[in-house]
Amino acid sequence: MIIQIDGTGTVNKGAELMLYAILEQIEKKKPKAKVIFNSFDKNTIDTQLAFKHPLRLNHYIRALLFYLHIPDSWFSIYYPRKRIDVVLDASGFRHGDQWQRSDDYLRRLEKYYSKLKKYNTKIILLPQAFGPFESLSGKKNVSILNKYVDLIIAREHVSKEFLMQAGCDKNKVLEFPDFTALVKGEVPETLGYLHDSVCIIPNQKMITHSNLQISDYIDFVNKILELCKLHDKKLFLLNHEGEGDLNICMEINKGINEKIPIVTGLNAKQIKGIIGQSYLVISSRFHGVANALNQSIPCFSTSWSHKYQLLFEDFELKDNIIDISSKKSEAIKRISSLLETENNKLVREKLKIKSKEIRNHVEEMWDIIWNIINEKWFHRVNS
Repeated sequence: MIIQIDGTGTVNKGAELMLYAILEQIEKKKPKAKVIFNSFDKNTIDTQLAFKHPLRLNHYIRALLFYLHIPDSWFSIYYPRKRIDVVLDASGFRHGDQWQRSDDYLRRLEKYYSKLKKYNTKIILLPQAFGPFESLSGKKNVSILNKYVDLIIAREHVSKEFLMQAGCDKNKVLEFPDFTALVKGEVPETLGYLHDSVCIIPNQKMITHSNLQISDYIDFVNKILELCKLHDKKLFLLNHEGEGDLNICMEINKGINEKIPIVTGLNAKQIKGIIGQSYLVISSRFHGVANALNQSIPCFSTSWSHKYQLLFEDFELKDNIIDISSKKSEAIKRISSLLETENNKLVREKLKIKSKEIRNHVEEMWDIIWNIINEKWFHRVNS
């Protein structure tokens, strides 16, 4: 069996965690499968599977081919290979009006999917956020998914409703939660000293995509630092993404009253492990929130997308998105409450129950996916 993985990578740690979540399932169910990692990412992946990186051209060679009017489609992530049994797509959030896709992009996407279907390949979109689809390009996008994709899994009910309203076939759409819940984290020995600490996960988009200023973030972290001292807790910053988030961590550390550790350079499993040993997490990254909640760690989010709110609702926590610009004092008060030992413990016990339910749902999802894949595989080998 040949399985292709689309939409993941190792720079974005949420995408990397989704990659490992898929690989663990393949290792468990199809250990002899060949896996094609359809990405420009060339970093080493920790797996025992037969794992292949397709040949990719760097930016300069691709620019040269474009200048010479030489097609580079063979080296593209949209090149449809023959003999692929199933494409598992874990793009996260790629389909919706936010992206305003060009006609060229939509034509390329449709050509890619149509060729895959011609080659008898199953296409499955793993749990991700979708929509809205009010624009013309958004509606065209849904039309392409509806025509060619075998199974579309929305991560929450709002995304599912966006798909339904845009005319998606209800028989193709399921709803299941974030599927990284089954991946176990790893804690590097050198970071054991941060056990039971408070973890802050910044996001560069909090500065570049909102009215929030870096000074607001610095003032916020200063206040959290004072709270941690009162409760005898260590505080650290965790770089969840890459250079952009690391720069924000460094800017914060320059401005606060005393330097705190910046944890960076970890892989996705290590990031999950560090989050899993924390006392409290304040995250501006989606999978920072997901990693905390899935491991029963009390958490607040400072981000604004509907996917954060709905993730909290999965765990019956409706008021854990905080505003650190206009409602900073309220945010500090709520964080202070969860620094109290008894309150923190009560939330952990609640999260343990819900996280077990989430893991059961994810197992159910994979059972459905493997039934679809095995049915297709049976037809191919017996045709």
